[in-house]
Amino acid sequence: MYAVSTPQNRPSDSPPEHLMMRASQLQYKWVVLGVVAAGTLMITLDEGTVRMVLPELGRVFDVPADHIVWVWLIYLLIGAGLMLTLGWLGDAFGRKRVYTTGLILFTVGLSLCSTADGVGLLIVFRGIQAVGAAMTVAMGNAIVTASFPSRERGLALGIMAFVVSVGLLGGPAIGGALVEWLDWRAVFYTRIPVGIVAAVLAILLLRREVLPESLRQFDRAGAATLFLGVLCILVAINRGPYLGWLSLPVVALLSTGILLLTGFVLIERRARDPVLDMSLFLQRIFATATASHIIFYMATTCVIFALPFVFLDALSLPGSVAGLLLATLYAVRAVASPLAGRISDRIGPWSPSMIGMVTVGAGAALMLSVSVDTSRWDVLLLMTVMGAGMGAFATPNLSTIMGSTSSGQLGTASAVVATSRQIGQSLGLAIAGTAFAYAKLTRSQELLARGVVPDVIEPYATIAGLQATAVLSIALAVVGVLILIVQRAITRGSETGFRHAL
Repeated sequence: MYAVSTPQNRPSDSPPEHLMMRASQLQYKWVVLGVVAAGTLMITLDEGTVRMVLPELGRVFDVPADHIVWVWLIYLLIGAGLMLTLGWLGDAFGRKRVYTTGLILFTVGLSLCSTADGVGLLIVFRGIQAVGAAMTVAMGNAIVTASFPSRERGLALGIMAFVVSVGLLGGPAIGGALVEWLDWRAVFYTRIPVGIVAAVLAILLLRREVLPESLRQFDRAGAATLFLGVLCILVAINRGPYLGWLSLPVVALLSTGILLLTGFVLIERRARDPVLDMSLFLQRIFATATASHIIFYMATTCVIFALPFVFLDALSLPGSVAGLLLATLYAVRAVASPLAGRISDRIGPWSPSMIGMVTVGAGAALMLSVSVDTSRWDVLLLMTVMGAGMGAFATPNLSTIMGSTSSGQLGTASAVVATSRQIGQSLGLAIAGTAFAYAKLTRSQELLARGVVPDVIEPYATIAGLQATAVLSIALAVVGVLILIVQRAITRGSETGFRHAL
């Protein structure tokens, strides 16, 4: 497969004149932000809505939880495996083309999912939906970054982070309401009109990019080994806590994944047009910012994983109250993200990133004080601190990553961000699940040995699980702080070198 710029595929085509007249009332960059935000909101709503419908699907189709989880897991795995390849395709064939195709494919997937009459078909249709979502997510940040000047990049990406937080916040509530008032199919078919509108707006209002003049060849071998390698690693990470880390399937998947990814690196070194340009990671700012991105999502996932268990099993809060407390975290993040982006435009992204990482660590440290007697107001304070730290770090860090690449690599950089986020969350979930279960079991055995009644043990054992995940989160935040210190030293060294060159 080749991509080459021709008179037909250059950006001579433009939106219809009447739409251009309307769009001219706004600067084009804000039109882009609005269009991409609409698509992003539809995609991010999916995670929460579908998670809420999983128990209902198990009852309707009469299948166990370890089978029905693949409705969600297939979406995660396919998206993560394809993300980097789709980033390359966007840089080679046009980000608008990939983005709009993704919206159309996602909407088709919604339509198919709403008609599925069995779990098998639903999983297949979710796979189609996952490809569309990956195409859209891989291009979103790249399209926005290319449309804004560097002095406003933080603000634009902060608004995008706000939209993502709104999607994560609203997804569970919308999904739960649709299942309660209608049925599980409503989770899919009610979003079809939104998908159609988002796709039409993208087709009509987004401009096509100037494509590379040189011929580019698609690296099939690299794309295949990358997809299969990431797939094997993520399946192993997700199944490890349930099957056992030393079980044959998990060891086989990890070994196969490592071999495939090793082969991918070797292939990319010789490829004419690699799927993932390894020179990106020779840019030390890009490399350190990406590393801190992974660590950040590992640290936050560790704590967030344990919170529902603590709210329901240790503090005995009603489900509605537990949901509101979790929503507080994402609401505070939604508010903090654009503010942190704006601040990073004025003073640079490093300081807000550092403040965010330190605040996440501090929030995890405060989690160590949680007991069975902790009040709702104290928990609300903890959610506020953690949400503020998440919002303060995410947008400046993203601005650093996207700002350290050339315009011709924005699609790849955006895909790296999405992939590293998924890897960080998967790793965080795996280690948090293992640590939580081990700490809870150990504490339960200690209390049983003392003669404590089993009914009394559960809350205290759950608190022990939270403390174990909080310690992991603190340790990861410290690693993140160290990486940011290294990044700062690299930045200052580059600035010094530049001044000497002048």
